[in-house]
Amino acid sequence: MKSKRLFLYLSPGQLDVLRHVRLHFQPVNAQFDPFEQNAKTIARQSVRITDAEFEAELDRQYKALPPQMAGLVSLDYFKAEARKKRAKIESQMKAKRQGKPPKMPSSAPYEQLIRLRLFERGDNPLLWERYADRHRGLVLEFDMTHPCFRQGKQILKPVQYGQARPRADHPEQPFPALFHQPAEYAAEKSWLLVRPQEEAKAEHTTSTGRRIALVPFAPQALVSVILGAGVDAELSDQVDRILQYDMRYKPGRTKRQAMLDPDQFKLHLKSTL
Repeated sequence: MKSKRLFLYLSPGQLDVLRHVRLHFQPVNAQFDPFEQNAKTIARQSVRITDAEFEAELDRQYKALPPQMAGLVSLDYFKAEARKKRAKIESQMKAKRQGKPPKMPSSAPYEQLIRLRLFERGDNPLLWERYADRHRGLVLEFDMTHPCFRQGKQILKPVQYGQARPRADHPEQPFPALFHQPAEYAAEKSWLLVRPQEEAKAEHTTSTGRRIALVPFAPQALVSVILGAGVDAELSDQVDRILQYDMRYKPGRTKRQAMLDPDQFKLHLKSTL
């Protein structure tokens, strides 16, 4: 594995993950991603056939005639007759250039899958803003070599970034569409942990209607807890109490605080416990 440590960003309302030692997976289909679900797709850009290309195609077709047939008609006569069928010939040329529509990965198997998104960095301001309630949440650092992340029915892979959408025959199987995102997301450096829905010990619907699947993790896999630069005193105290008094986390886990760099748009993680 390229990265032994991965980070899980949480909002203050997701402290349940730390308190009850269970991860919040999400059903893949619950997070609608139009690229994964093969939503409405435009037709490929129409191919324009120039006069020169059309004439070159007629030359090719004439040269491909059997000798006995070519001897019966001149090139000029052949072209004159073929020009009467230009629309049909151009349609054939366009179809040949565009090729068959690509077969995209089926989204049907996603109905039985749940996933958890983790990241290679715990100090990425973009991730703190997007996934940790604008720096007011927390981040859990995990040792991904722990058996709880390596055994059983689960797949852990880094997300690949680029503009080409993976097709059904992509060499990276299974579920290639789940592990690819547009190039614009590359700064996230995310990994996905994918498991069957049946592996969840329980399910829960949040007050906002979001479905989550609850999957226990081994407390020994937790390396540290990082508090956001905008965390309030109440959340900080709650984390302190969990780490100090919950026997499942003994010996204690490191607590760190994200702090701003005085000169750059950069975060520093300082140990406080």
